[in-house]
Amino acid sequence: MKFHKVILLWLPVGFWCAVIFTLSSIPTLPSPKIIWWDFVLKKSAHVIEYAILYYLFFRAFSKNFSLKKNFPIAVCCLLFTVLYAFSDEFHQSFIPGRHMKLMDIGFDSLGMLISLFLIKKKHY
Repeated sequence: MKFHKVILLWLPVGFWCAVIFTLSSIPTLPSPKIIWWDFVLKKSAHVIEYAILYYLFFRAFSKNFSLKKNFPIAVCCLLFTVLYAFSDEFHQSFIPGRHMKLMDIGFDSLGMLISLFLIKKKHY
């Protein structure tokens, strides 16, 4: 595969990781006055962020290795994305007003699984 194609596949992955990192670096996020709405918005953001990240990893891996229908690529992408979710939560533990929450990794994982389901539904 040509170098510029590899860059075009992996650049969005790096960009999206940087977006997630930047959002995680905000010391305290604004909250609506309705507590349950705050929960829904923030947890939905986790699901969406990591659904996108999983898709970008899957796209980059599957096109780099030409194994679009290979189950190990799906698992490898899941591992990379989960590791990024853990590193993101660890990073948040150093940000004032933010905390490391394992529950957030659960919401991140839900996003990954939704993305995997949609990929499998479309391509298999």
